[in-house]
Amino acid sequence: MKTRKITAFTLSELLVVLVISSIVISLTFVVLGLVQKQISKIQRTFKDQQEIQLLERVLLQDMNRHSAFYQKEKNLLNLYSTKDSILYQFKDNYVIREKDTFHLKVIEKQFLLDNKIVDKGWIDALQLEFNQSYSAKNVFIFKIKDAAHYLNH
Repeated sequence: MKTRKITAFTLSELLVVLVISSIVISLTFVVLGLVQKQISKIQRTFKDQQEIQLLERVLLQDMNRHSAFYQKEKNLLNLYSTKDSILYQFKDNYVIREKDTFHLKVIEKQFLLDNKIVDKGWIDALQLEFNQSYSAKNVFIFKIKDAAHYLNH
């Protein structure tokens, strides 16, 4: 009777394949973690930029419908009109407008009246500098004045 040799992998060959496979799998998990971190940073940056744009839009709209008065000691911006008034509070890590909260860190504020920086009182423009987690942006908002304003002054 003839003996037949069975072809199979040896134990050492299987161990080599197992070691190589575990290295590839561990590298895959490391790369996946790095990709998830990067996606998280991108999402935070996008959210911050949306929040800044929303605050900019709302402030621009409010500034052009109201007269603005800044109180430095309370860090408040009051916007008055004949119909209503709107209050902005500048806190350390957020800005409050009435019942809305913008989670933005304002690192520098400048308030202007007729192109001159003022500490408090009536204003017609403001510049805010934000420093968010991965984005920094400056916003300049001003009141659009018609010709009658300049003729009357």
